[in-house]
Amino acid sequence: MVELGVNLSAQELVKAIHALAPKDRKVKIMNVCGSHEHTITHSGMRALMPETIELVPGPGCPVCVCSESDVINAINLSKRDDTILCTYGDMLRVPTRIGSIRSNGGNYKMVSAPHEVLKIAEQNPDKNVVFFSIGFETTTAPTAALLEMGVPDNFYLLTSQKLTPEIMELLVKDSEVGVDAFVAPGHVSTIVGANAWRVFPEKYGIPTVVAGFEPENLLLAIARILLQLKEGRAELENVYKGVVKPEGNKRAQELMYKYFYKTAVNWRGIGYIPDSGLELRPEYNHLNAKVVFNLPEIQEEKIPGCICDRIVLGKAYPTDCKLFGKGCTPRDPKGPCMVSMEGACNIWYRFGGN
Repeated sequence: MVELGVNLSAQELVKAIHALAPKDRKVKIMNVCGSHEHTITHSGMRALMPETIELVPGPGCPVCVCSESDVINAINLSKRDDTILCTYGDMLRVPTRIGSIRSNGGNYKMVSAPHEVLKIAEQNPDKNVVFFSIGFETTTAPTAALLEMGVPDNFYLLTSQKLTPEIMELLVKDSEVGVDAFVAPGHVSTIVGANAWRVFPEKYGIPTVVAGFEPENLLLAIARILLQLKEGRAELENVYKGVVKPEGNKRAQELMYKYFYKTAVNWRGIGYIPDSGLELRPEYNHLNAKVVFNLPEIQEEKIPGCICDRIVLGKAYPTDCKLFGKGCTPRDPKGPCMVSMEGACNIWYRFGGN
C-alpha cells in the first residue's frame, strides 16, 4: 500500500480507495459542505468509487435550512414603505407559501458582503435598513465584525445563523442516517478549527477528516477515512492544514460570541435543535429586527411532494424526489435545496449526482 500523502495523484488515490474499501459492507461517508458536494458531483467522483462506498450529501447549504418563518418575515419587512431589506442573492429566490423575496417582496437589495449594507444604510438615513443575515460560522464571523466596526442608527439585523457541529451530532444520533464517517467542512473549519470535530471520533467512534475543495484533497480525505476503518481506528485528521488550524480563528470566534449566543433555532424541514444557532445577545436588542419590529414565529408548512428535509439529513438523494427536474428546477424551484449553488438538488440537477 502506498503512503497516503498529500502529493498523490487522483489516479493513485482512487486506486488506494479501491484497495482500502471493504468488500463485505457498505460505508456511508457524509460531507456537510455544499462546496464539497459541488466538487464531488462536478468531478464525477461517485462514479470512481467502489460499490461499497456511498458518498452522501448532508446539511451543508445554509440557504436550504433557513426557516420558512425567517424568510416570510423578511418578505413582510421588505413590503414596509419605511424599510429596505438587504440579503444575499440566493435568499431572494427561496420559496415559501407566500412566494419568495424576489417574487413577492417590496423594497429589497442584493448584497454580496455585510459591509455593503452599511453603505446602503448611510445612503438612506430616512429608511430602516434590515440585513437578513443567514449562514453558518463562515458568514456569522463577518457579520459580527460588521457590528464591531459600528453601525448607523437605522441598521438592524434579521439573523438566521446556524452552527455546524450541532447538526452533525444530530445526524450521528439518527439511526436512519447511519453515518460511518464525516468529511468535515473546510470553510467552517477555518473559523471553528479542526478540533471542533474531535467529538465525533472520541465520543461516537466516527472517523472525521477535514478536507479542502480540490478533488485530490477530497479523495485523500476519503482514503484516510477508509484506512482508519480498515485499521479499526476512529480519529480526527486534517488534510487541509495549509488553511485550517487546530484552534481555528480565535479572533473570529471571540467576535461571534461577543455579539451572539447559542440558542435553539429552527432548521427548515427539521425543526428546532438545541444550541444549534446564534441569536443576538439581549444587550443588542436595539439591533435585533425580530425585537424591534415584533416579528412573529410563523409555523412552517411542508411543500407538497418536496423531500428537501430528507435530502439535507442524508436520508434521501435528490433523484428520489418526484419533483426533481420536473416540477422543481433551478429556474422554478419548489424546494429550498434547488435554489442555492450549494444546494444538493441544484448541484445534482446541473451536474448529475449519479
